[in-house]
Parts: sequence; C-alpha cells; structure tokens
Amino acid sequence: MTDIDTGRFATLLHAYGRATDTPGHLAALAGGDAASRNAALEHLWSAVIHQGTPWTATPPAAAAVAALINDPRLCGAADAALRANLLSFLAAVAESGRSSPELADLADPAGVDVDAALVAALDAGDEDEVFADEVLANALYARAVLGCRDVVPTVLDAATAALADPAPTVRAAAAHAVSVCRPALTGTATIARRLDALAAGAGPDERAALVLAMGELGLAPRAYLADPHPGVRACAALAPALADDPVATTEILTALADPVATDDWFTQRPPQLHSRIRFALVDAAVARVDDPDRLLPAALALAPIVSPHTVRGDWGALLRALFAGRADDPLSPAQRRYLGALVDNADLWDARNGSVGLAFRDAGLPHDRAACRALVTGSVPGPPPR
Repeated sequence: MTDIDTGRFATLLHAYGRATDTPGHLAALAGGDAASRNAALEHLWSAVIHQGTPWTATPPAAAAVAALINDPRLCGAADAALRANLLSFLAAVAESGRSSPELADLADPAGVDVDAALVAALDAGDEDEVFADEVLANALYARAVLGCRDVVPTVLDAATAALADPAPTVRAAAAHAVSVCRPALTGTATIARRLDALAAGAGPDERAALVLAMGELGLAPRAYLADPHPGVRACAALAPALADDPVATTEILTALADPVATDDWFTQRPPQLHSRIRFALVDAAVARVDDPDRLLPAALALAPIVSPHTVRGDWGALLRALFAGRADDPLSPAQRRYLGALVDNADLWDARNGSVGLAFRDAGLPHDRAACRALVTGSVPGPPPR
C-alpha cells in the first residue's frame, strides 16, 4: 500500500469537515479489526464521497484505496466482500470525475489564492466560512472533480488487475469499475475480449455484470440477447448501443411483463444496479418505445405492485409516457386501462404524498382517486391539474 500523507489530509475536506480522520480509516482497511473496517467503509461512502459528490479528500483517498485492491493483506477469500466494496467505491469516484470544461476556470479563479483562503478559514476554526464564500466553495468542488478525473488511470489499473480475482463478486465489481474508466482506455477491443472470456465461464450474476460493463463501454453485446438466463438477456438489452435493436427492445418489454420475477433473477445484484432492475428496464422502455399500446402490457403488469416509494423508479415514468401531451381530450383506450389499474391500487392515493401528486400533475391528471375513476368510466371530465 502507498504511504498515507497524514499532513496532506489535514488541509483537505470531506463531507463533514477537515479530513484529519481519513488516514486512520484508510489504514484500518488493511490493518484493523472487523469493526474498524466497517467504520472505514462507512467513512468512505458517507464522508469521502457523499451521495456521489466528491470532496478534496476524495482523490488521494481513492489512490490509497486503489493500492489496497491487490494488497496481499486483503487477498483472502474472507476479504472478497471488502475488495468488491472498495472497487465499487472506486467506480463511484471515477464517475464523479466526469468533468466539464468550465471546471478548470472555477478551480483557479482569477485574483484568488484558493490555498491561502482555505488555510486561513481552517486555521480560524470556521469550516462553514469555506462554503459561505461562493468562489472558494466552487473552486474546491472543481478541484475535487478534476482530482477524481486525474485519478481515473490509477483506478483503471487496479480494476483491470482485479478482473483476475478468484471471487466472482470481485470480478463483477472490477468490470463495473473498468467500464466507468472508459475515458482512460486507449481502446475497447482488448477489454471486450477479456470480458467475453470471463463471461464464458461465469454464473448468471457475474455474467450480467460483465454484460452491463460491455454496454457501459459502448459495446453492443448482441450475442447475450440469446443467453439462457433472463437477467443476462435483459442486461444485454440495456446496452445503449442496442437502443435501436428491435430484439433488445422486445426483451425489455418481455421482462417487464413479469416484473415480480425480475426481483428474483440475481442472488448478488450486479454492482451497476443500485436498486431493482425493473427501474432500469422501465427507463429504457420509455426511452425506446413511443407506441402506448406496446408499453401498456408492462404498465398493467406493474400497476398492482407499485407503491408511492417507486414513483420515480417505475410507474411515474410510464404515467408520463402514456399521458404525454394530453390536454382535456378523452382518454385513449391505453390511457383508460392504465389509469384504471392505478385507481385499483389503493396505496397511491394519499393526498399528502407530494411526489405522487406531482407525478399525476405532470401527466395532466388530478391526484384524486374518485376523479381519476370518473375519467376512466367517462362519467365526468377531470379537473385541471392543481
């Protein structure tokens, strides 16, 4: 493992302030007991990268983590879950380093000594002052993002080496990390062959992750649309390069026709999927299919099992798609059937739920069960959205 510059972290920030505690957590990943390691992982995911947002401590912490991936102290089978978790952290860091051109100007604002201003604020013990100064706060954020971009080659090297890990979960996490490092790749042919070779001997969980990585790399994993496992087929169909492929689109719609089954596809969910795979499938279906009648079977299959908590993940997107552009026109047959199915779901009609209400208003509908039932039966016109 590379040496950790404790002094350097004293002038860096994470989500909760000065990153003086970060070196201790990094050291615990390799040398601590189970409780210390768990605390270190929590620190990485909550402080070092917070809900996808990087901080100035993020790039050097990521470099230290990358050095741990193939560290002999963590090479045992008992540490496979830790290695996979660390690779997922590195993937998140690489994703946060996808910068835009204007960040360079923000990182070094004219007439401002960012380092001196930061040190002065920290020495005064007023960390809040750092973020009260918009120029300083923007500079630090830009430096964090650019630093994450600069560490991507290091992440790529560690993740590529981890593709040879004996543990399937680690290889899956490594494939994901490699794919988000795409800007650092000189080409995809070599890594594509390696992912294909791994997939040939992998179980469904790992194979799905490998296929998703192929898609993230811009490849078209068309051969996997014929995979014997429905989850692998669906993951192949999600590849952006197959967005116009009718076989891929049909696979997505077929999967959504039995959404409950999708929850049981994987024992270990591919690391690319942060929640239920049906959410990604719905996003793809709505983006690719503009025929309401083709979307309707999926929408009807989902309607009885959705909840207010999944409005952003599944049924809300279908509601917007099926009711796009609707004014006060009578409901189409597809609209009538889907809205009727939602009316039948008693969980969706709490007027206090703002997210659900917004989904209905965005579709030009009232968030009122009786009013929507009347629209379905055609007894009265619906009131304008409030």
